[in-house]
Amino acid sequence: MTDHTRRRLLGGIAAASLWSGMGFPVVRAQETLKVGVIHMGAISNTGWEYYQAEAWRALQAKYPNQVEVTVLENVADIQSVERQFRQLAVQGHKLLFGTTFSQYASLRKLAPQLPQSHFECCAGIEAGRNLGVFEARHYEGAYLTGIAAGRMTKSGVLGWVGAFPVPQVIYSLNAFLLGAQSVNPDVVLKLVWVNAWVDPAKERDAVSTLVSQGADVISGSPNTPVQSEAARSAGVWSIGNTGDFSEFVQETQLASFELDWSPAHIEATQAVLDGNWEPVGRWRGIGDGGFIRMATRSPALPASVNTELDAAEAAIIAGELKPFAGPIRDQSGKERVAPGTELSDGDINSMTWLVEGVQGRVPT
Repeated sequence: MTDHTRRRLLGGIAAASLWSGMGFPVVRAQETLKVGVIHMGAISNTGWEYYQAEAWRALQAKYPNQVEVTVLENVADIQSVERQFRQLAVQGHKLLFGTTFSQYASLRKLAPQLPQSHFECCAGIEAGRNLGVFEARHYEGAYLTGIAAGRMTKSGVLGWVGAFPVPQVIYSLNAFLLGAQSVNPDVVLKLVWVNAWVDPAKERDAVSTLVSQGADVISGSPNTPVQSEAARSAGVWSIGNTGDFSEFVQETQLASFELDWSPAHIEATQAVLDGNWEPVGRWRGIGDGGFIRMATRSPALPASVNTELDAAEAAIIAGELKPFAGPIRDQSGKERVAPGTELSDGDINSMTWLVEGVQGRVPT
């Protein structure tokens, strides 16, 4: 592992494997559960890898005497991912976490082959044999920040920096605009694709392009400090989409939401400790035990807007407000969601179309 950084936390005695008649791993009360986590990128102080790391840090705090965590970072290529997951399983790690969709295909293949361990994949599509998945309902946070954007825009034009045209990005930008349109029906959203999860130069160029087209509130997926700083330099608002970047651009971040993966890590760990882990799918938004946490708001937001945001958040948690409830039309004017109905989870997770008011296209 010459090019990988290995961090071993909460040093303890390695547990010996004990197998049940069904072949599932069992952890005795006096044993230490070994948990492995593989990051594709470097752990930093913000962004996707940071929030993944916050989850296993919460795990270590929750189980200081029961869990030993091994963390590998910068494991970028698929062959290395598969080799390292297999090695961790052989070394006695009974619970293994993947941190990104890019690992999902590998884990679907590996998990059935390594029944001595259980696997969980963040951003995986569906659970499989010996593989649980968990993902956040990003669109709930995007809808709420869209309300703030819709209230604060002066030009009536919002901007979105698109990473890749995958359903997660598409339903997030759609929800952002729908939230804005719920309070400002005439607002539109300019869309620029950068075809990268992280590329500072392309992100700055995209922000510059959006601002030149009249956008005065910028969001995006990925949304990084780079985009927020570029928006500040251009004199426009930014949105913290899946991350709070107020420490970088305190005066110009309008609103934000963060990812919180700790419930998924803690629940899976507790299930393994209790001997009742099952490969399930968890897709959660805001609220207790959810994976979305609303974060900071700008002091510039009027009290009336803060009250509006609080009410909308409470309504989403209560199930009274559905961001993808009809009527909703796409760019061509075709009705996609009829009045009185809402999109199913399957329809949201496979979304490839853009709502009315988005100015841009989904690449073929």
